[in-house]
Amino acid sequence: MDDHALMEIRADILFRYDARGRMASTNEPDSRPAPRLWVGRTTGGHVMRFGEAMPDDLARELAALVEREPVGDSMVVPPALRAALGAALARHAPIREEGSGPAYRFPASIARPGDAVEVTDATLAVVRDTHPWLYRDLVAWGPCFAVLRDGVAASICISSRIGARACEAGLFTLPEYRGRGYAVAATAAWGAAVRAAGRVPLYSTSWENVGSQAVAWRLGLRMFGADAHWT
Repeated sequence: MDDHALMEIRADILFRYDARGRMASTNEPDSRPAPRLWVGRTTGGHVMRFGEAMPDDLARELAALVEREPVGDSMVVPPALRAALGAALARHAPIREEGSGPAYRFPASIARPGDAVEVTDATLAVVRDTHPWLYRDLVAWGPCFAVLRDGVAASICISSRIGARACEAGLFTLPEYRGRGYAVAATAAWGAAVRAAGRVPLYSTSWENVGSQAVAWRLGLRMFGADAHWT
């Protein structure tokens, strides 16, 4: 699967859509309002998604701005394009939130480390105090893998977005256990399980989260694109 096709699939699993194909909410058990605009960029082209309340004329204006932007070798949404899109959105309504970051795909072979265990009904007690939302609804976030230390889940990797063809990782490490490689082990085990189930494992983060980017690097993940969003 090429990078552009994978970004299309990622856009499909990140959000829930209305009948017109507009973003209605995030695709999570505790779904939140979708952004007004989401743009994914790969060396093969851009992928755009619009919020359900966006006027059609504004959507056409935004699409034209993106279509005029050459792609080349860079997968990062250029600052000039981000500024132009933000300005067009701001003329319609104030921007409340903006973010961007890289998206990664797992290597062909994923080694599953021995110190990560799957969180199941039998082991659910390890997340009761540290991750009560997971304790209450494990099925909605599975598969889930954890590295256990001192009787608790020091680091967990869950399925934060689930689709028919792919799942995206959600990673949480308790502050006192960071920097010990536990996040790498939990994420590797999660990726192997997702692939074994016939889905594509994906990983993403923000440009500001250098710790999460370090996990991707240590796992040998390959950046296949990046995205930006505005609310």
